[in-house]
Amino acid sequence: MQKLTIAALCAASLATAAPAGAASLSSVSRITFGPGDTLFAADWKGASIHAIALPPAAKKAAPPFNILDLEGALAKALGGVRPRVVDMAVRPGTGEAYVAVEYGAARTPAILAVSADGTARRIDLKPLRESVAPIGDAPTAGGTSFWGRIPARSLTVTDMKWHDGELFVAGLSNQTFSSTLRRMHYPFDGRSTTSSIEMYHASHNQIETRAPIRTMAFATLNGQPHLVAAYTCTPLVTIPIADLKDGARVTGKTIAELGYGNTPADMVSFSQTGQDGKVTPYLLLANYERSANMIPLDSIAAAAAQPGLSKPVPFGQMKGPEGQQVPFAGVVRADNLDDKFLLVVRNNVQHGTTQLVTFDKSFQFRLSDFVSEYNFPSYDYSKSEFQTKYIKPVQDTLKKEEGFAGDVKQ
Repeated sequence: MQKLTIAALCAASLATAAPAGAASLSSVSRITFGPGDTLFAADWKGASIHAIALPPAAKKAAPPFNILDLEGALAKALGGVRPRVVDMAVRPGTGEAYVAVEYGAARTPAILAVSADGTARRIDLKPLRESVAPIGDAPTAGGTSFWGRIPARSLTVTDMKWHDGELFVAGLSNQTFSSTLRRMHYPFDGRSTTSSIEMYHASHNQIETRAPIRTMAFATLNGQPHLVAAYTCTPLVTIPIADLKDGARVTGKTIAELGYGNTPADMVSFSQTGQDGKVTPYLLLANYERSANMIPLDSIAAAAAQPGLSKPVPFGQMKGPEGQQVPFAGVVRADNLDDKFLLVVRNNVQHGTTQLVTFDKSFQFRLSDFVSEYNFPSYDYSKSEFQTKYIKPVQDTLKKEEGFAGDVKQ
């Protein structure tokens, strides 16, 4: 049998896109928005990326979201069946979140649009047109399964982001060197590149080629565009985008170890304006097993300018730019709603619900998550100039944003 070269395998991994037809998904793992009214959806069972043409939507300002039972809101649009939330993406400029779900014993996929007032409507895919890019080197259906419940094929697309005119798709391939980053041109025309990604995992003390990128973002570091990637357990890696060429075997630079026993959930970039008026760009890394890391982009750039980690980090220790820990426990998906708010899907441990709520970028916490000294009716801010000048204005702002304007004390 003829032996295929790496370049041939990479060229074959993304077949020519199928002609436009009616939209249809057999599964969904990640969604993201592209140019115009395009919604990209990753179908892991079908080993394909679908570009769905949505009807135009009115542009409107985004109010805060305070949906404390997201599954209940979605169930109303699904005939009463409570779904499992898979992914969420903000449709830019519309004030709406699009939520991908699975429901029922067959794990039927669906995509719903959710408004800040808690109303949800199912997106009817049948009348919509789509184009499809097959992923020819996806893990084999019915092949490897992890822990008896996670098919390797379900990790074909672990994250997907539109950036600078291309769709970046991270996940697994069926190759021995299976950690893969795909760059797809859109409109789909078969012109795509596939790179194999390896990185040094300092807490494991080994080069890793199999475990995929779990979430990623983009940043200009030291004048060059980079992909910033997070892996399970939790190395943070930078990769120059210029290195991501077709057939390339790329070694990312490990700039941080952020803690063992954790899977990164999502990564989003945003800017925060301080009280002094200074604007600071950050990357926010949300995690499944711990709270979030909010890391200044300057710290990531400084680390990327150094050689990177190449020696083991003792078990349980962290190294590199950690940034600050922010109270985002339970956050599994995050996106920019607008310049003021982050929108997140989170699993609230105290109440046992899945929520769709906003966080003010200036503060990164929700006041209504806590019962504290300030909440008692007899509390008097005026006894302290610090409380009056700094604490009360912040709390008043958050009360209004979280739907408790009536609790603002005069």
